[in-house]
Amino acid sequence: MQRRAIAITMLQQYSQMPQQPSLVPSADGSLEAMVFTVPSYVLRHEDNPLWKVYQDLFRKLPDYTEFHLLVPEGGDTKEQLTDWFSAHDMLKRVRFHEVPDHIKLLVWAEDDYEVVEDKHDGSYYIVQPHSHRRAADDYTGYILSKSLGLNRVKTPLYFEGGNLLIGDDFFLMGADYIVDSMLDLRGVLLPEESNLATEQLAQLFSRYLDHKRRFVTVGSLLYVPQEEEQEFKLNGEKWTETLHTQNVEGTVQPVFHIDMFVTLAGRNKEGRYQVLVGDTRMACEVLGEELSAYAIPDVFDDVAALLERQDFEVIRNPLPLTYVDTPEEKKRSWYYATANNALVEIKGENEKTVWLPTYGHGSWEYLRKTDEANKQVWEKLGFKVIQLADFNPFAEKSGSLHCIKKYLRRGK
Repeated sequence: MQRRAIAITMLQQYSQMPQQPSLVPSADGSLEAMVFTVPSYVLRHEDNPLWKVYQDLFRKLPDYTEFHLLVPEGGDTKEQLTDWFSAHDMLKRVRFHEVPDHIKLLVWAEDDYEVVEDKHDGSYYIVQPHSHRRAADDYTGYILSKSLGLNRVKTPLYFEGGNLLIGDDFFLMGADYIVDSMLDLRGVLLPEESNLATEQLAQLFSRYLDHKRRFVTVGSLLYVPQEEEQEFKLNGEKWTETLHTQNVEGTVQPVFHIDMFVTLAGRNKEGRYQVLVGDTRMACEVLGEELSAYAIPDVFDDVAALLERQDFEVIRNPLPLTYVDTPEEKKRSWYYATANNALVEIKGENEKTVWLPTYGHGSWEYLRKTDEANKQVWEKLGFKVIQLADFNPFAEKSGSLHCIKKYLRRGK
């Protein structure tokens, strides 16, 4: 009932929404401006693996990209970043947005809001769901909107940025959030019994997020397992392993956000839009491994087949499943070493670049094979491939490259 009440309140803001909303694309256009959230723990020491990734990424992004950094107020995070960008002659491209200390910043900049341009007058909006599952997420959009002088609005719908991908004339949304929004609005906006509920939700998402692009849902019609823990023996000792991390009961997505297993790659010469879908079976073939039951290859295949029926050209790429051990707790956590969680820039027909996270480092040296195989997939599509540093420290926490940034503005 509380979420329903929130949804009703958000409906009162309907007139404040942009008249012709248009989402910032996920692949098309130059990377003019990007947002990153940089918590203090990222810079606690020079050898922090997260900071090494950020440094590598900042150096390898185009020299015309503006960096908007949300940093904790007080402390020395802003000073440390200022020193680093100055030392690399990049400070003129940086703008800081300070966040009060009591707000717990996380590295996952992608999820908190959507950036929407009103094609009616060229103004930009920060658009957020009616509530957030992480407390700090609501405040990052609020602070950024104030700092940049942008309008901020709430919708009666639920979404997170990682479950949205925006093409040139369509946008994809993970089907789980369609279900969430339907449950929130049933009896408030949607009729109690109606087979038209999904059509109404599609209209609402289009009204609040993008008035012209075609709305396409991404999911599977097969059973998808939820997160679970089970015991196993390692060297004679009892351990616990976590599988299907963050998947909830009744999910229709193989991973909780679609940007973890789907990537947009622009149109082919025939005009069909190309979509990469991760393939755990292919990864095992590249690595010479036996296919694990945890890898749910049939679910990923089903997602690919459903996208093909929506007239996309679907290209499969290796999506390895690996794990990290915590010996002191006797715990093993499985995760996807995803190359789908990439950054893509398409400028015209012949200037295409992709930035790929890599995983073949240290204890995961064997993943160099899938790193190279994913590079080859993109090169065959005509992309310049820029491989980045070791993203295992992010991926083991259920995110990667696409998750730690937000596209603020794209050029042509």
